[in-house]
Amino acid sequence: MSDLTLNLEPAQTQLNHSLISRILIWIQALRAPFFTASIVPLVLGMAIAWYETRIFDPLLGFLTLLAGVAIHAGTNLINDYFDQPTDDLNQNFSPFNGGSRMIQNNVLVPRQILIASVICYLVGVVTALFIIIYTGGFLLLLFLAIAVLLGLFYTALPVQLSYRGLGEIAVFVGFGPLGVLSAFFIQLGYINWGLCLMASIPIAFLIAMVLFLNEFQDREADQEAGKKTLVVVLGKSSGIKIYLTGMIIAYIFLLVGIFFTIFPLSLLLPFITLPLAIKAILTATENYQLIKELQPANAMTILTHFIFGIMMALAFLLA
Repeated sequence: MSDLTLNLEPAQTQLNHSLISRILIWIQALRAPFFTASIVPLVLGMAIAWYETRIFDPLLGFLTLLAGVAIHAGTNLINDYFDQPTDDLNQNFSPFNGGSRMIQNNVLVPRQILIASVICYLVGVVTALFIIIYTGGFLLLLFLAIAVLLGLFYTALPVQLSYRGLGEIAVFVGFGPLGVLSAFFIQLGYINWGLCLMASIPIAFLIAMVLFLNEFQDREADQEAGKKTLVVVLGKSSGIKIYLTGMIIAYIFLLVGIFFTIFPLSLLLPFITLPLAIKAILTATENYQLIKELQPANAMTILTHFIFGIMMALAFLLA
């Protein structure tokens, strides 16, 4: 009996390691750390709903996050699938740009990426449809259609928004107003348009700047592949000015909202991220022509967006 157990243990250990490896591969393929882009606006929308009515449905909150993250995961995967020719040319890839590299490194084949994308989209859509039926909020059908179309046609033929200099606009809308409005509506069944739209603008600018800065390292490969991102069209020298402006606008919007009493005074809380944002801006302006040296600015911009958005949500909860 003991000999049999000893013989089984190495096989079981190998199986466990194989399973863990597969999980890690798919976490990387999904680009899970970037799910903060979809989580932030959804959490913010729910926080604003609580601020206005002191109402929160935990089940709807969980389902909202599940649907949002699933659609985001499907988008990341389908982008890898359709961006393959561009990513094949990219020699300046990093954790922040150039895709997941699962196809380029022969870890997964394109068909696996495509099937996984379809599964993620199905999970997101089915979850969203359940929410719609459960709440009777049929305005969500419009929001769902916009979310799926923006994600799918970000890189998919024949639209390819990111190839036409419209990628930042798609990200601005999808991970800004669309997320906040959807989460608020799911909780309450109506929308405070003024408050939700104003609150969504700062995080929309920050997430757009995350994408925009990531495109700096991609510029050469994108240009060679005919992908006309804003950085390709405008160049890096003009692009870094847009990055600086976009980062500043996020903070200005908060001040404007507080000054006109659209936001509670607690919305000063996200300003704790200002030193991090300034450091990101200084690093980017010094290194925007470089590749590896720009990566700390990429990371700091992502972190600024995440902390800023969570602090906004917390500020509404505390108000």
